[in-house]
Amino acid sequence: FLLLSLIFMMMSSKNSALMMMLAHGYTSTLMFYVIGEFYHTSSTRMIYFMNSFMNSSMIFSIMFAMIFLSNSGMPPSLSFLSEFIIITNSMMLNKILFFFVFVYFMISFYYSLFLIVNSFAGKIYINYNNNNFGIMMFLMVMMYNIFWLSYFT
Repeated sequence: FLLLSLIFMMMSSKNSALMMMLAHGYTSTLMFYVIGEFYHTSSTRMIYFMNSFMNSSMIFSIMFAMIFLSNSGMPPSLSFLSEFIIITNSMMLNKILFFFVFVYFMISFYYSLFLIVNSFAGKIYINYNNNNFGIMMFLMVMMYNIFWLSYFT
């Protein structure tokens, strides 16, 4: 999305590229943190063993879902706004390019939804007693911060 945005050579594209860089920085940091916490608890990185990981901590499961939904472009997040501007710019310039962007967006949304459903569904209880939510809370606020919008308007 970032390179696609920079190709258009418009001011709104440059703003959306900057927003995309910020959103990617916060979202990917949180995703690596969450998967690292899962690895410390279960000693594996296999998605198959992630079943019912979220039954042990409600706060962690809500944050996990918010992080991966932000990765797929959920509306109040910063990544949604930047992806929306990029998609509208691509639709204005080329309709075929819009189709390829839409297919990419659907595949990435499906993968994030697969991880969320796989982590919530299951019958195995994993004892997760780690309460290191300080880093995650700060970055979640920055990821869904609406004050970034005043910079780009």
